[in-house]
Amino acid sequence: MPIDAILQSRIASRIDVISAAPATVNYGTTFNINTPNAADVTKVVLLRSGTVTHGFNMSQRGLECVVSGIGAGVINADMPSDADLAPPGWCLLFILNAGRVPSVGRWVRGTA
Repeated sequence: MPIDAILQSRIASRIDVISAAPATVNYGTTFNINTPNAADVTKVVLLRSGTVTHGFNMSQRGLECVVSGIGAGVINADMPSDADLAPPGWCLLFILNAGRVPSVGRWVRGTA
């Protein structure tokens, strides 16, 4: 087996899966993320996509949400209350495990 295939299989076995998340999250609220490996999750991150104009990226940013609770198959995360930190719009939601391996992203929309 080629070394790339071995590494890919090891990484894939460690990636957490977001099985459900809200399509829209309001500022200052707590939202639920369903995952079969909730106990392994250490961080919840929102990554806003970039807006490039004339070679200058004006809006890409990463934001770590506070994990306010972990239950059986569910993570509770707090959306920031300030639109200056997370401007309205679409972001990729990621959950990370202790090895800092991110899940496959899921698009969510932050709104006021």
